[in-house]
Amino acid sequence: MASAASNLSTLFGTQVCEELMAFVDDDQALAAAREVVSDRNLPQEAVQDGGIAQAINRIDTGNSPKVVLADISHSLDPEGDVTRLVRKMGPSNSLVVLGTSNDVGVYRRMVQLGAQDYLVKPLTPELFEDALDGLNRQAEGSMKQQMGRLTVIIGVRGGVGATTLATNLAWIMGNEEKLPTALLDLDLHFGTSTLSLDVETGGGFREALENPHRLDKLFLDSALTRESDNLAILGTEEPIEEFVDVNPDSIDALIGEISQDFNQIVVDLPRHLLPTQGALLAAADTVILVSDQTLAGIRDINRITQAMTSLSTKGRIMRVVSRVGGERAAQVTKADFQKALDEPVDYFVPEDAKTLTICANAGKAVASVAEKAPLTKVIREMAADLSDYHPPKKKGLFGMVLGSKKAQKGS
Repeated sequence: MASAASNLSTLFGTQVCEELMAFVDDDQALAAAREVVSDRNLPQEAVQDGGIAQAINRIDTGNSPKVVLADISHSLDPEGDVTRLVRKMGPSNSLVVLGTSNDVGVYRRMVQLGAQDYLVKPLTPELFEDALDGLNRQAEGSMKQQMGRLTVIIGVRGGVGATTLATNLAWIMGNEEKLPTALLDLDLHFGTSTLSLDVETGGGFREALENPHRLDKLFLDSALTRESDNLAILGTEEPIEEFVDVNPDSIDALIGEISQDFNQIVVDLPRHLLPTQGALLAAADTVILVSDQTLAGIRDINRITQAMTSLSTKGRIMRVVSRVGGERAAQVTKADFQKALDEPVDYFVPEDAKTLTICANAGKAVASVAEKAPLTKVIREMAADLSDYHPPKKKGLFGMVLGSKKAQKGS
């Protein structure tokens, strides 16, 4: 059983089998799953009683077993639970759902939500083994489709331009890079993403956050506002006197649903939501921390970076200094700012008050107003960095002539 021990890792005080774990709700399923893990020389702890609720509690974002079997028989919100578990597991791991309904519609819905297979009770060792063999065949036959890239942008101080950056990065990804992009503005009372691009806020964003079990493609389509064919925005302007309870699981479910249709997801996250959004930060491919050149900015970039390290964040942390070279003198020089950070600054974004004023009044993106401005150049570089976009190479005059000569020789 030496190999069994090697399949156990301690994560946040609990033991998780890295190869396979089953979370089931009845004695027969427990016995069948235990027989399979025993045959595969895996520890009996790889099978847990409690179903999908136990799986969600036990598995931490970024630290999932390669394969999870989750029983939804006693779930009050099976679709919401599956969406949350899929997001926690990430795109490189496989979920098999176990249920009681022998309906092809249920199977299709589970697959749409991100599960690789759906099994109908009673669970037998043979049924479980066949499902695992099927997963192996899928892995060998084709690369698993990846979920959308998730970028979270946080202004470590107020007024540093994080929303401006989020809005313009999303606009470039959608309109210049032609990637299906969704922009989520989580400042539910004072968000300006829709205002900045002169589009109406859609209905249903608040309801999606408060009632994630209602979330489906039809509901989401009604909440999203289209700025263009490739850019959709999710924002709202809730009454100032009303408190909106933002549930971490709701945002997890929302992003899981959005990632099925969008290649890029950009989230503008207000800093006051940081304590409740550990799962979002841990799941992000990139987290951008935006600051101005101040002592407080240095302090808060380092503090947030340390907090994210404790969350075992797997994605990249990008540090950005904005409003560089503006009329207001910087408290700290570029050199001293870089020296005071634990890691170097990735981008310095120049101030351009004139262009930003024109954009704000016209409801347009920076790149559409000042295509060749230094501000646009930096944001465009950042967008390509985040999306891994490579613009098509343009043929120069020399290349065209050379190509023409090669064509003549070949004729």
